[in-house]
Amino acid sequence: MDKKILRAYLRRPLSRLEIVREFCRGKTVLDLGCVNHDIENTSNEHWLHQIIVDVASDTVGVDYLAPEVAMLKERGYKVMTGDVTKPLGIDRKFQVIVVGHLIEHLSNFEGLMDNLQRLLTPDGVVLICTPNPFFREQYFYTALKNEILVNPEHTCWIDPVTLDHLSRRFGLYTSEVRWIHEKWEMQHAILNGDTYTFDILTGRWFFPGRRPLLERVMSPLLLLAYRLPMQPERQRRIAKRYGKELGAFLSMKATGAMLEVWWRLRRTVIPTSDINRHEAYMSILKLAT
Repeated sequence: MDKKILRAYLRRPLSRLEIVREFCRGKTVLDLGCVNHDIENTSNEHWLHQIIVDVASDTVGVDYLAPEVAMLKERGYKVMTGDVTKPLGIDRKFQVIVVGHLIEHLSNFEGLMDNLQRLLTPDGVVLICTPNPFFREQYFYTALKNEILVNPEHTCWIDPVTLDHLSRRFGLYTSEVRWIHEKWEMQHAILNGDTYTFDILTGRWFFPGRRPLLERVMSPLLLLAYRLPMQPERQRRIAKRYGKELGAFLSMKATGAMLEVWWRLRRTVIPTSDINRHEAYMSILKLAT
């Protein structure tokens, strides 16, 4: 891969939603993995499939979760059940194919790549979004904790250069690499352990251990303080999610924030590059002529 392609957008990161809107607006789009893990995610304002439907001229979604696909059909979405690693029963081509945080879940890539090549229009683009294996916070977590925190459904890490090598074996190539800044920070996971347990799949914290004395003393104050700057809707959402464990959650967040301040100072003396700054990236693929 040309280094210019890899570096072009390093200092201009965007959210993946902005990038998807840019490429999908007014286009025919095939969205692979449209459910996004769980039907509950479809009510989230950042649900990728809805973002695509809102801007595209026509959108078809595919997912292997049959019950969830049936529910989306009832809501009026144009979706179908399918395994992207096998030939999809689609007999038309699309101007854009979106593969959002899906490739790292697969056991093999050949079926996916064959589908992309077959279903893409000659002038179309494929958008593949996946985590950046060289993201500094991921490395720092491993360095500090001597363990690896990874989504239990993930099977691999793949970087932009390796993805380009893979794509070229199936008649595709990388035309652009867009870098994505999302919200994952060290403080979001550094306290994962016996006292606080982080479920990376759902993003939810659990509190199986006995609460430390300081936390029990501080919880009432934290419960009072968190209501002051926070929007009422967010307050309700957090309170509903954690219920009686809200005090423990707020104590954990406060401790994590203090550790983050320390870590921001500490990491200034650790060499990193722009490539290490971004949690994910999106490769834009085209058909090789």
